[in-house]
Amino acid sequence: MRRLPVFLGGAAVGLGLGATVSAATTVWLEGRRTVNRHVEDYRSHWAALHHAPREGLRYVALGDSAAQGVGATSVTRGYVPLLAERIRRASGRDVAVTNLSVSGATSADVVREQLPRLADLPFEPDVVTLDIGGNDVVFPGHTAATFERNLDEILAALPPASYVADVPWFMLPVLGRRSQRMSVLAAALVERHGHHLVPLHRVSRETGRLRYHRYTAGDFFHPNDLGYEGWADAFWGTIVASGRLEELRD
Repeated sequence: MRRLPVFLGGAAVGLGLGATVSAATTVWLEGRRTVNRHVEDYRSHWAALHHAPREGLRYVALGDSAAQGVGATSVTRGYVPLLAERIRRASGRDVAVTNLSVSGATSADVVREQLPRLADLPFEPDVVTLDIGGNDVVFPGHTAATFERNLDEILAALPPASYVADVPWFMLPVLGRRSQRMSVLAAALVERHGHHLVPLHRVSRETGRLRYHRYTAGDFFHPNDLGYEGWADAFWGTIVASGRLEELRD
């Protein structure tokens, strides 16, 4: 499995030198250890739930470690379970989640690994969500052009009117510019393919630099519980605005 990105540099901005940096490094190392445990534990959790639901609504999630919930204190605090619970309450129906996401996934990985699994599902999903692009921003060798090409293929294969996030904001300027460029491309593609855009870039950027770490796990990269609540709010707002809940109640 590809190693998750290292993002210590973002946390060091504005922290100063000496003991402060040393303390931040200690926090980061412990955060990395925790996140590494999440990757395996949360993967096992979702793998155990891969089944064809006999009744109720069928929610399928695709994406990267964020869809797995890595960084949350519990797998149930990620945005996918939070969304499933909101859908259950609003629709009055049980919701079965099939999570096809993979920690460390890029847009190319979704094309290569997750789309075939989506096509092989023995049922038609009622709700599909996708978050992808964060790793395209930080992993070497990935460009806005390759992201655009891969996302175009992904969106063509998703069920109609899926809920697709653009790329989350990054605090480091160079990564922030890359994520903004990819978000612009994502928004255009989502509209072209007739899906619903989840404005994750705007929502994450609105936290600002000073409050960035309130929403970030100990590895200074993944969202924490509060951060995932914000992600769930972003997806939920788009789902509500789309009018899909009225259909799901029938």
